Amino acid sequence: MRINKFIFTNKTLEWSLDGIVFDRLTLLVGASGVGKTQILKAILALKQISNGGSISGIKWTVDFETITGQNFVWEGEFENKGLQPFFDEADDEMKKNKPKIIKEKLVLNGKTVISRNTKETLFQGKKTLKLSPQESIINILKEEDLIKPAYEGFKKLIFSDQSESQKEPFRISLFNANKLVKKYNTLKKIQESDEDTRIKLYLVSKTDQKTFNKIKDRFCEIFPQVQDLKIEPLDMNDEDLPSIFRDYPFIQMKEKGVPKWIQQGKISSGMFRTLIHISEMYLCPEGTIFLIDEFENSLGINCIDELTNDILKSSRQIQFIITSHHPYIINNIDFSSWKLVTRSSGVVKTNPIDKYISGKSKHDKFMQLMQLKQYETGTD
Repeated sequence: MRINKFIFTNKTLEWSLDGIVFDRLTLLVGASGVGKTQILKAILALKQISNGGSISGIKWTVDFETITGQNFVWEGEFENKGLQPFFDEADDEMKKNKPKIIKEKLVLNGKTVISRNTKETLFQGKKTLKLSPQESIINILKEEDLIKPAYEGFKKLIFSDQSESQKEPFRISLFNANKLVKKYNTLKKIQESDEDTRIKLYLVSKTDQKTFNKIKDRFCEIFPQVQDLKIEPLDMNDEDLPSIFRDYPFIQMKEKGVPKWIQQGKISSGMFRTLIHISEMYLCPEGTIFLIDEFENSLGINCIDELTNDILKSSRQIQFIITSHHPYIINNIDFSSWKLVTRSSGVVKTNPIDKYISGKSKHDKFMQLMQLKQYETGTD
């Protein structure tokens, strides 16, 4: 899907986001602490709510479109029960104490599909059975033809944080991974699966060598010292290797002139993150929304430039909402995609950058941004 506009309030944490309009690529810029990361987490909260989650004090309105052109507006509000402890879903008493929905409405192409408050629920204008007050209508009615596209859309929200993924082993054994190869035997099936990106990369290496080579070649373009990539169990001849590692696939890299393959855990964090980001752009489903916080983390200058270019050139139906402080990223993305984030008390605002700057060249606009009082202080 694609998010067009978003309004959000968290009464528990006492902050709110004025309406923000998103483009296919939106770069959130501003001083540290103004709320850029909070905006991403607020968007991610929508996915949690659509999956049946209950969050105290949340109020939201989101306008979004599916890849088939359906326009939805979803709004709702949970009661404010203050900061809530971790809920054990197996504990019935804890379930009863979860925050309840005060009101909720889903509009499709300008017509209200369903609305409810604490007293009644109307489905297409007719009173219907009262629904669970602790779950969203999108989750409860996710199998309904009119509502299913909205539910499927929120499944494609991805908070892309690869800062620790290099250290994590594959969550699936080689035996089970090869069973998935039979299940997901085409690129489209791999893209639409809910599997981790690294598992998708393994699957595509076995079922679609052409796409795998595109990913590998792009990686080697950014890192010309790299000769080859593979996703296989580690070398069986390594006597120091615990036997369990021989039953799991690992990403491995071979550099030019170096005979031994470099194991996943020894690949630099920037190189590994670059590989995963490239893979995500090829292997995610159409309609994916990537939320990326501090895009520059762990990336070298060559990675930043090249990955930013890949985002800009992607022809797929993907939306990117990213934050960054890095001048290479900000200067490489057209200023029309910048949104300056400011904060006054608990109110977070975003504004198109042309409200503040009017330089003719990229460099002029970038320098004006760096010198803005609102950029330096985070306040209007």
